[in-house]
Amino acid sequence: MYLKNNKNICQYNLAYPNCIIEIVMRQKISDNRTNLMRYEIREIVDVIQKIQELDKDFKVDNENIGDPVAKGWPVPPFLKDLLIEAIKEEGDKVFGYSHSRGWPPARKWVCKYSKRFAPSSDLDYEYVLFTSGLGAAISAIYEMLPHGLRIIQPTPSYPTHASMESFNARDESIGYELDPENKWEPNLADLEEKIKNNQKIVGILVINPNNPTGAVYSKETLEKIIKLAEKYNLFIVADEVYFRMIYNGYTFTHITELAHNRVPLMVMRGVSKDVPWPGGRCGWIEFHNINLDEDYRKYCDAIKKRILLEVCSTSLPQMILEKLYDHPDFDRWIAEYNARLEDNSKNISRILSASPYLKVNQTNGAFYMMPLFKEGVLNNRQTLPIKNHDVKKFIEELTANPNMPLDKRFVYYLLAATGICVVPATSFFSKHYGFRLTTLERNPLKRDEIYTRVEKAIREYAESSR
Repeated sequence: MYLKNNKNICQYNLAYPNCIIEIVMRQKISDNRTNLMRYEIREIVDVIQKIQELDKDFKVDNENIGDPVAKGWPVPPFLKDLLIEAIKEEGDKVFGYSHSRGWPPARKWVCKYSKRFAPSSDLDYEYVLFTSGLGAAISAIYEMLPHGLRIIQPTPSYPTHASMESFNARDESIGYELDPENKWEPNLADLEEKIKNNQKIVGILVINPNNPTGAVYSKETLEKIIKLAEKYNLFIVADEVYFRMIYNGYTFTHITELAHNRVPLMVMRGVSKDVPWPGGRCGWIEFHNINLDEDYRKYCDAIKKRILLEVCSTSLPQMILEKLYDHPDFDRWIAEYNARLEDNSKNISRILSASPYLKVNQTNGAFYMMPLFKEGVLNNRQTLPIKNHDVKKFIEELTANPNMPLDKRFVYYLLAATGICVVPATSFFSKHYGFRLTTLERNPLKRDEIYTRVEKAIREYAESSR
């Protein structure tokens, strides 16, 4: 028996204890815009949990989440020492609120630090804004855009950027292509074409070093993007959270210096990956070149006002920020970190490049890689053997949806058959089928074993429908 908004619900419920009561809200409160949001990096964890319920012996190799701590990277001793010192020196102050826009000494240090890499920078500390991780910064940037205006996204893109942009715009993400045939460099002709064809585009997002591809953009590429922003009167959002994590002989070009007094620019950085301290939830936005356009300055002020509603970013990371990045042991730490990432990059790409079914670009920054399936490799008849009957049934039901992207189907079979968890490329708004992995495994033998199994599984999966 079902009851809908019946005035006598209480009496009916007493008389019929097994009755199902369905309340109808006076207005529809769910929002179809949630269909525009994707975060398979975390959503796939629900699939893992379901498999583990069905198979108590199921073990997972998590190659999906960019958390160095979870992958066994040690927190450097000097960071722990700085935390202890800060608590001793500042006392209970470190547990309280900081300034809503960020602790003033930390914001002033960001200005000095920016000038270290970009001598022309005249960043004002009043236009440095600390947030609770860059997730909060990303949300605020898109929320405060007037309805209908767009920031064009790289594709593939980091899902938080593309999802929040499309959610607030109430429309599908507009993306410019990153070219897998050119080391994932932006397709600048495609970028300009999209800008010309959509007058609602007011900004360009650049993620460098790139998540999810691991690409590091050249000075020439960044210069051309700046020229497009100049030509079409756009601002640039530069997500540079991985800027210290560069290897394979590459160098990082600071867009702050190139764009000085040319185009409005936001730079996003944070304390999460290079130390590593992702649980610190401390990021910041630098608003550069605000003197170039009064409307841009008002937009930046609106973002600052929006962040006030969150009260403040985590206090303790801000209080040790200068001592952390200027610590005499930091340069040695980041050099060792990058050397490990370089070794992983070379060896994972070596192993996966042996597959005749993949296109693999070696990663040169951050700790991500996105191998792609060659055209026509995937279809919806392919499978991998899954030992546990209940898990097999679950995966078959899960992948029965004819609208499921083919790379997502592969990822689920790979997970259930091998315990290796990666993320489908299409979950990063990619038009190409593939998968994104993290290059964080610390044990070289385990790393090689994992990706040898991945390469073997790809062969078996690709050939299963013959």
